[in-house]
Amino acid sequence: MRIGGGNILMGGVAGRFDGHAHVFDTRLKMAEGRRYTPRVNAPFGDLVALLKAHGLTGVILVQPSFLRYDNTHLLASLAQARANGGLLCRGVAMVAPETTLRDLEVLRDQGVIGARLNLVARRVPDFNREAWRRHFKFLNRLAMHIEVHIEGNRLPAVLPRLLERCDRVVVDHFGRPDLERPLESEGFAALLAAPRERLMVKVSGPYRVFPDRPVWEAAQACTPLFQALGDHLGSEGLIWGSDWPWTQHEQGHSYGDTLSWLDIWDGAPTKPRRVRANT
Repeated sequence: MRIGGGNILMGGVAGRFDGHAHVFDTRLKMAEGRRYTPRVNAPFGDLVALLKAHGLTGVILVQPSFLRYDNTHLLASLAQARANGGLLCRGVAMVAPETTLRDLEVLRDQGVIGARLNLVARRVPDFNREAWRRHFKFLNRLAMHIEVHIEGNRLPAVLPRLLERCDRVVVDHFGRPDLERPLESEGFAALLAAPRERLMVKVSGPYRVFPDRPVWEAAQACTPLFQALGDHLGSEGLIWGSDWPWTQHEQGHSYGDTLSWLDIWDGAPTKPRRVRANT
C-alpha cells in the first residue's frame, strides 16, 4: 500500500516524506509541567543527513511537547531548510488557543501547516470556550490541520468534538489503542467510525503503542492496526513517520528500521538488521 498522506499534507508534492520527526536542543528552555526532559540533542543537520541517506524528499517537523508554545527552534529549522534547499520541510507548531489570526498567518508563511494538541496525561480543554471555537475557525481558514496526541482510551471523548470543529484532524501514533485488545478497543473503534475524508492517522512509533514489547515485536503487532486503518482511510489517510529521535524510546532500532516497518505492515515481513544506532 502506498502511503500518500504525507504527500497531501505537503501540498500534494510527489515524493517520499517523513511525516513525523522532532528537532530540539537540550539547552533550550523547557516548559513547566513537562512529562520528561530530553538528555540528548536532536539537531536538524543530523535529521537532514538521515533523510538524504535514505532517499527521502522531505519531512514534517513536529513541535515536541517539552518546548510547548516556544516554536523558535522549529521555525529556525524550517528557515534553514529554505535557505539550503534540496529538501521540502514543513512544521506542526504548538500554539495557544488565544493566538491571533495574524500570528497564525505568520506561522503559515514560515512553513507551518498544522497545530499540535498534545493531551497525553493532560486535561482535555473545554472546546466550547470562545477562544477554542475561534482558534479552530482560524485554522480552517488557513487550511491548517489540528494534530492530536492522546491516550487511546481517551480518544472517543475527544475525536468527535474535534471533527465537529476542524476540517482536518490528524491523530498521532496509531491512536495509541488499548494494549490488550487494540483492534476491539473503543479508541480504535472511534478512528474506524470517523469520516475518512477528514481524518488522517500517523502510522508511527509502534513502541508507544506497545511499550511492553521489544521494538521489533511492537512493530509486528501494529500490522493489523495498519491494515484496518488502511481499509477505512485508504492509503491517503495514512502518514508514515520515523518519530526520530524516538524520545524515551531511543534504543533498539535505527532510522532504517523505521522505514522497514512499512514492509511489515504492508505484508512483506523482514528480519531485523544489525546497523549502527541512529542510521
